[in-house]
Amino acid sequence: MRTSYEIHSGRRLVSLQNASTASEAVIEYLSSIGCRGEEISRVAADAASWRGAVYRAVPLGSD
Repeated sequence: MRTSYEIHSGRRLVSLQNASTASEAVIEYLSSIGCRGEEISRVAADAASWRGAVYRAVPLGSD
């Protein structure tokens, strides 16, 4: 089942993604902006880092 996720960089909302998991949502977003897989580091189940910035996925509507 796919869920809608908000992708955040710090406090800033950068994208909305539909994915099966939060991790998949973050990776899909980073891939869509041209990040290569070998440049992405997973830092948590719902977050990944690219060039020092951390991107986190939260279910749409979460506080």
